[in-house]
Amino acid sequence: MSLPIQEIVLAPGEGSHLTIGNSEVIFKAVGADTHGHVGLFENTIQPGGTAPILHIHRQMEEMFYVLEGEVEIQVGNQTVQGQPGAFILVPRGTPHTFANRASKAAKLLIMFCPAGDREKYFEGLAKLLQEGQTPDREALLELMRQFDQEPVET
Repeated sequence: MSLPIQEIVLAPGEGSHLTIGNSEVIFKAVGADTHGHVGLFENTIQPGGTAPILHIHRQMEEMFYVLEGEVEIQVGNQTVQGQPGAFILVPRGTPHTFANRASKAAKLLIMFCPAGDREKYFEGLAKLLQEGQTPDREALLELMRQFDQEPVET
């Protein structure tokens, strides 16, 4: 029998912080908090900030909710200029990516369902991008494969 899920109450800016390139992720809830059901991360992306290559997830849905600024989100055959309040659901198997092409920082919530240990992908990515280095392509692809993220060739 698994332990009950515990309450999490976080004030603005609280949570475990992680720097990925010139972007920041704050983990609000991770898979370990929800028995793997859902993960919720806040992502602040600087203009021209770190953006994933076009990819799919085979085992999870991903959701985006724009809080501040403008985030360009490509999902399937659509490209959306996400303003505050915009919501995008990305079904598993759907190619997607996102970027901040505006002149000011943007902030969005990213939710994964099921979450598994998705935060470990972001932790690995932060290590690959530390000190501004360009990650080794094979190391990046291996990290992606390990956490249900598969690049889409265009």
